Amino acid sequence: MRRQSGAGTLAALALTCVFGATLLLSLATGASVYRRVADRVEESAADRVSLSYITAKIHSSDAAGMVEARPYGDGDGIFLYQEFEGVTYETILYVYDGYLMEMLCDADWELDPEFGELVSEAQGLTVREPAPGLLRLELTDADGGVQSVDVFLRSEG
Repeated sequence: MRRQSGAGTLAALALTCVFGATLLLSLATGASVYRRVADRVEESAADRVSLSYITAKIHSSDAAGMVEARPYGDGDGIFLYQEFEGVTYETILYVYDGYLMEMLCDADWELDPEFGELVSEAQGLTVREPAPGLLRLELTDADGGVQSVDVFLRSEG
């Protein structure tokens, strides 16, 4: 019977340790990269969700004369009107105190912007009408990035 030398066993053990250390470093690096990508995707999604929320609200009440843009809160506001049992209600989307806010109230009420419900973080909302029936919305997010979208308003019918 042949005797094994200690050098062969030691070399196999060293190789196993190097493999294990490389595997752990690869896992740690991959986890770090994954976390950065996930954070970036989450931030981007939060920005897009705010604008998508506004456009969905506009489309849900979109009819001739039912959407109006005018100053409110810390910038421009979008006023969406709807009539229910003879009473006209307005939904106001605006930015106030660092947040995109939404408020539903009777159209005759004059409420302060602080009474709205928080939707998401935002620094500002600008609404322009570059052409009849076209609204250009620019939302400044919490980090100062500006997202914009154009929304065409339908006519009656």
